[in-house]
Amino acid sequence: MIQLRLLGGVDLVDPHGRGELRSVLVQPKRLALLVYLALAGDHRFRRRDTLVALFWPELDSEHARGALRQSLRFLRGELGSDALVSRGEEDVGVSRERVQCDAADFDQACEAGDWAAALALYRGDLLTGVHIADISAEFEHWIDGERGRLRRRAAAAAWSACGDAERAGDLVAAAPLARRGVELAPDDEAAVRRLMRILDRKGDRAGALRAYEAFREHLAVAFQAVPSPETEALLANIRARDVRIWESPLSGWPPGPSS
Repeated sequence: MIQLRLLGGVDLVDPHGRGELRSVLVQPKRLALLVYLALAGDHRFRRRDTLVALFWPELDSEHARGALRQSLRFLRGELGSDALVSRGEEDVGVSRERVQCDAADFDQACEAGDWAAALALYRGDLLTGVHIADISAEFEHWIDGERGRLRRRAAAAAWSACGDAERAGDLVAAAPLARRGVELAPDDEAAVRRLMRILDRKGDRAGALRAYEAFREHLAVAFQAVPSPETEALLANIRARDVRIWESPLSGWPPGPSS
Protein backbone atom coordinates (compact mmCIF):
# COMPACT_ATOMS: atom_id res chain seq x y z
CA MET A 1 0.00 0.00 0.00
CA ILE A 2 1.25 3.48 -0.86
CA GLN A 3 1.85 5.65 2.22
CA LEU A 4 0.87 9.32 1.90
CA ARG A 5 2.04 11.20 4.99
CA LEU A 6 0.80 14.75 5.37
CA LEU A 7 0.99 15.38 9.13
CA GLY A 8 4.24 17.02 10.19
CA GLY A 9 5.47 17.37 6.61
CA VAL A 10 4.86 15.45 3.41
CA ASP A 11 6.12 12.09 2.22
CA LEU A 12 4.96 9.58 -0.36
CA VAL A 13 6.39 6.07 -0.15
CA ASP A 14 5.79 3.28 -2.62
CA PRO A 15 4.15 0.00 -1.49
CA HIS A 16 7.35 -2.01 -1.88
CA GLY A 17 9.43 0.11 0.49
CA ARG A 18 11.70 1.39 -2.26
CA GLY A 19 11.57 4.92 -0.91
CA GLU A 20 9.89 8.16 -1.88
CA LEU A 21 7.93 8.62 -5.06
CA ARG A 22 9.93 11.70 -5.97
CA SER A 23 8.29 11.94 -9.38
CA VAL A 24 5.08 13.07 -7.65
CA LEU A 25 6.67 15.07 -4.84
CA VAL A 26 8.47 17.33 -7.31
CA GLN A 27 5.25 18.12 -9.23
CA PRO A 28 3.64 20.78 -6.97
CA LYS A 29 0.24 21.06 -8.61
CA ARG A 30 -0.17 17.31 -9.08
CA LEU A 31 0.92 16.68 -5.51
CA ALA A 32 -1.65 19.25 -4.37
CA LEU A 33 -4.30 17.49 -6.43
CA LEU A 34 -3.43 14.17 -4.76
CA VAL A 35 -3.62 15.80 -1.31
CA TYR A 36 -7.01 17.33 -2.11
CA LEU A 37 -8.38 13.99 -3.31
CA ALA A 38 -6.93 12.08 -0.33
CA LEU A 39 -8.65 14.44 2.13
CA ALA A 40 -12.08 14.19 0.54
CA GLY A 41 -13.54 12.87 3.81
CA ASP A 42 -16.26 10.28 4.16
CA HIS A 43 -17.65 11.01 0.70
CA ARG A 44 -14.21 10.12 -0.78
CA PHE A 45 -14.91 11.75 -4.15
CA ARG A 46 -14.43 15.21 -5.66
CA ARG A 47 -16.33 16.62 -8.61
CA ARG A 48 -14.29 17.31 -11.74
CA ASP A 49 -15.80 20.77 -12.11
CA THR A 50 -14.64 21.56 -8.55
CA LEU A 51 -11.12 20.35 -9.36
CA VAL A 52 -10.72 22.39 -12.53
CA ALA A 53 -12.02 25.53 -10.84
CA LEU A 54 -9.62 25.07 -7.92
CA PHE A 55 -6.46 24.06 -9.78
CA TRP A 56 -6.79 25.66 -13.22
CA PRO A 57 -8.92 28.78 -12.75
CA GLU A 58 -6.90 30.65 -15.39
CA LEU A 59 -7.92 28.21 -18.16
CA ASP A 60 -11.17 27.90 -20.03
CA SER A 61 -13.31 24.83 -19.36
CA GLU A 62 -11.98 22.73 -22.24
CA HIS A 63 -8.31 23.33 -21.49
CA ALA A 64 -8.80 23.02 -17.73
CA ARG A 65 -10.47 19.63 -18.13
CA GLY A 66 -7.65 18.56 -20.42
CA ALA A 67 -5.10 19.59 -17.77
CA LEU A 68 -7.04 17.60 -15.17
CA ARG A 69 -7.15 14.50 -17.37
CA GLN A 70 -3.40 14.79 -17.95
CA SER A 71 -2.71 15.13 -14.22
CA LEU A 72 -4.91 12.16 -13.32
CA ARG A 73 -3.20 10.12 -16.00
CA PHE A 74 0.19 11.08 -14.54
CA LEU A 75 -0.86 10.10 -10.99
CA ARG A 76 -2.23 6.76 -12.16
CA GLY A 77 0.99 6.13 -14.04
CA GLU A 78 3.16 6.85 -11.00
CA LEU A 79 0.97 5.39 -8.24
CA GLY A 80 -0.70 2.55 -10.12
CA SER A 81 -3.79 2.45 -12.28
CA ASP A 82 -5.98 1.47 -9.31
CA ALA A 83 -4.72 4.19 -6.96
CA LEU A 84 -7.40 6.59 -8.20
CA VAL A 85 -11.04 5.60 -8.60
CA SER A 86 -13.99 7.11 -10.43
CA ARG A 87 -17.73 7.16 -9.83
CA GLY A 88 -19.59 7.84 -13.00
CA GLU A 89 -18.03 10.40 -15.33
CA GLU A 90 -17.67 13.32 -12.95
CA ASP A 91 -16.46 12.01 -9.57
CA VAL A 92 -12.81 11.21 -8.80
CA GLY A 93 -11.25 9.90 -5.59
CA VAL A 94 -8.33 8.08 -4.01
CA SER A 95 -8.62 4.37 -3.34
CA ARG A 96 -8.33 3.78 0.40
CA GLU A 97 -7.32 0.20 -0.40
CA ARG A 98 -4.27 1.37 -2.38
CA VAL A 99 -3.31 4.68 -0.76
CA GLN A 100 -3.10 5.06 3.01
CA CYS A 101 -3.15 8.68 4.17
CA ASP A 102 -2.22 9.49 7.77
CA ALA A 103 -4.51 12.54 7.90
CA ALA A 104 -7.49 10.48 6.74
CA ASP A 105 -6.58 7.74 9.24
CA PHE A 106 -6.36 10.40 11.97
CA ASP A 107 -9.90 11.54 11.22
CA GLN A 108 -11.14 7.93 11.32
CA ALA A 109 -9.41 7.30 14.67
CA CYS A 110 -11.07 10.40 16.13
CA GLU A 111 -14.46 9.28 14.84
CA ALA A 112 -13.91 5.90 16.53
CA GLY A 113 -12.79 7.53 19.81
CA ASP A 114 -9.39 5.84 19.54
CA TRP A 115 -7.48 8.73 21.08
CA ALA A 116 -4.17 6.87 21.40
CA ALA A 117 -4.14 6.01 17.70
CA ALA A 118 -5.18 9.53 16.72
CA LEU A 119 -2.44 11.17 18.79
CA ALA A 120 0.17 8.75 17.48
CA LEU A 121 -0.79 9.70 13.92
CA TYR A 122 -0.74 13.44 14.59
CA ARG A 123 3.00 14.08 14.31
CA GLY A 124 2.54 17.74 13.45
CA ASP A 125 0.42 20.18 11.50
CA LEU A 126 -0.81 19.38 8.02
CA LEU A 127 2.00 19.91 5.48
CA THR A 128 4.30 21.49 8.06
CA GLY A 129 7.05 23.49 6.39
CA VAL A 130 5.76 22.67 2.93
CA HIS A 131 5.10 25.40 0.37
CA ILE A 132 3.36 24.23 -2.78
CA ALA A 133 4.14 26.72 -5.53
CA ASP A 134 1.90 27.64 -8.46
CA ILE A 135 -1.29 27.00 -6.51
CA SER A 136 -4.41 29.16 -6.37
CA ALA A 137 -5.25 31.31 -3.38
CA GLU A 138 -8.41 29.24 -2.97
CA PHE A 139 -6.36 26.09 -2.48
CA GLU A 140 -4.09 27.85 0.03
CA HIS A 141 -7.21 28.96 1.91
CA TRP A 142 -8.49 25.37 1.92
CA ILE A 143 -5.14 24.09 3.23
CA ASP A 144 -5.20 26.68 6.04
CA GLY A 145 -8.71 25.62 6.97
CA GLU A 146 -7.83 21.92 7.00
CA ARG A 147 -4.67 22.59 9.00
CA GLY A 148 -6.65 24.42 11.66
CA ARG A 149 -9.41 21.79 11.72
CA LEU A 150 -7.00 18.90 12.18
CA ARG A 151 -5.03 20.74 14.85
CA ARG A 152 -8.20 21.53 16.81
CA ARG A 153 -9.28 17.92 16.49
CA ALA A 154 -5.89 16.74 17.79
CA ALA A 155 -6.22 19.07 20.79
CA ALA A 156 -9.70 17.70 21.46
CA ALA A 157 -8.34 14.15 21.21
CA ALA A 158 -5.62 14.96 23.74
CA TRP A 159 -8.15 16.37 26.19
CA SER A 160 -10.52 13.44 25.67
CA ALA A 161 -7.68 11.03 26.46
CA CYS A 162 -6.75 13.20 29.43
CA GLY A 163 -10.31 13.05 30.72
CA ASP A 164 -10.31 9.28 30.45
CA ALA A 165 -7.08 9.14 32.48
CA GLU A 166 -8.48 11.51 35.10
CA ARG A 167 -11.62 9.44 35.52
CA ALA A 168 -9.43 6.38 36.01
CA GLY A 169 -7.52 8.27 38.71
CA ASP A 170 -4.30 8.15 36.69
CA LEU A 171 -2.88 11.65 36.98
CA VAL A 172 0.55 10.41 35.88
CA ALA A 173 -0.95 9.59 32.47
CA ALA A 174 -3.23 12.64 32.44
CA ALA A 175 -0.45 15.21 32.90
CA PRO A 176 1.43 14.68 29.59
CA LEU A 177 -1.87 14.49 27.72
CA ALA A 178 -2.88 17.81 29.24
CA ARG A 179 0.47 19.29 28.25
CA ARG A 180 -0.05 18.13 24.70
CA GLY A 181 -3.53 19.62 24.67
CA VAL A 182 -2.06 22.98 25.68
CA GLU A 183 0.73 22.70 23.11
CA LEU A 184 -1.83 22.13 20.37
CA ALA A 185 -4.05 25.04 21.50
CA PRO A 186 -1.70 27.48 23.24
CA ASP A 187 -4.27 30.31 23.22
CA ASP A 188 -6.87 28.31 25.18
CA GLU A 189 -6.66 29.79 28.67
CA ALA A 190 -9.22 27.40 30.14
CA ALA A 191 -7.01 24.52 28.96
CA VAL A 192 -4.00 26.08 30.68
CA ARG A 193 -5.94 26.27 33.94
CA ARG A 194 -6.96 22.64 33.56
CA LEU A 195 -3.31 21.69 33.09
CA MET A 196 -2.35 23.70 36.18
CA ARG A 197 -5.02 21.95 38.26
CA ILE A 198 -3.95 18.49 37.08
CA LEU A 199 -0.32 19.20 37.90
CA ASP A 200 -1.33 20.66 41.28
CA ARG A 201 -3.42 17.58 42.13
CA LYS A 202 -0.55 15.36 41.00
CA GLY A 203 1.69 17.11 43.50
CA ASP A 204 3.76 18.89 40.84
CA ARG A 205 3.12 22.44 41.98
CA ALA A 206 6.38 23.65 40.44
CA GLY A 207 5.15 22.28 37.12
CA ALA A 208 1.84 24.11 37.56
CA LEU A 209 3.70 27.37 38.16
CA ARG A 210 5.87 26.78 35.09
CA ALA A 211 2.74 26.17 33.00
CA TYR A 212 1.39 29.53 34.18
CA GLU A 213 4.67 31.33 33.41
CA ALA A 214 4.86 29.81 29.93
CA PHE A 215 1.30 30.94 29.21
CA ARG A 216 1.93 34.43 30.61
CA GLU A 217 4.97 34.83 28.36
CA HIS A 218 3.00 33.52 25.36
CA LEU A 219 0.23 36.07 25.93
CA ALA A 220 2.73 38.90 26.32
CA VAL A 221 4.59 38.07 23.12
CA ALA A 222 1.66 37.04 20.92
CA PHE A 223 -1.06 39.45 22.08
CA GLN A 224 0.55 41.97 24.46
CA ALA A 225 -1.99 40.72 26.99
CA VAL A 226 -2.01 39.28 30.51
CA PRO A 227 -3.75 36.24 32.03
CA SER A 228 -7.35 36.61 33.18
CA PRO A 229 -8.31 37.21 36.82
CA GLU A 230 -9.54 33.59 37.00
CA THR A 231 -6.10 32.29 36.02
CA GLU A 232 -4.38 34.68 38.42
CA ALA A 233 -6.67 33.49 41.23
CA LEU A 234 -5.77 29.88 40.51
CA LEU A 235 -2.08 30.79 40.55
CA ALA A 236 -2.47 32.57 43.91
CA ASN A 237 -4.28 29.55 45.34
CA ILE A 238 -1.48 27.19 44.28
CA ARG A 239 1.19 29.52 45.63
CA ALA A 240 -0.67 29.93 48.92
CA ARG A 241 -0.84 26.16 49.32
CA ASP A 242 2.91 26.00 48.80
CA VAL A 243 3.42 28.57 51.53
CA ARG A 244 1.11 26.71 53.93
CA ILE A 245 2.99 23.46 53.35
CA TRP A 246 6.34 25.26 53.73
CA GLU A 247 5.27 26.76 57.05
CA SER A 248 3.52 23.65 58.43
CA PRO A 249 4.86 22.47 61.83
CA LEU A 250 4.97 18.96 60.40
CA SER A 251 7.37 20.00 57.67
CA GLY A 252 10.17 20.77 60.09
CA TRP A 253 10.72 24.17 58.50
CA PRO A 254 11.31 26.85 59.37
CA PRO A 255 13.33 25.49 62.33
CA GLY A 256 12.20 26.38 65.82
CA PRO A 257 14.33 28.29 68.32
CA SER A 258 17.42 26.41 69.37
CA SER A 259 17.29 24.98 72.85
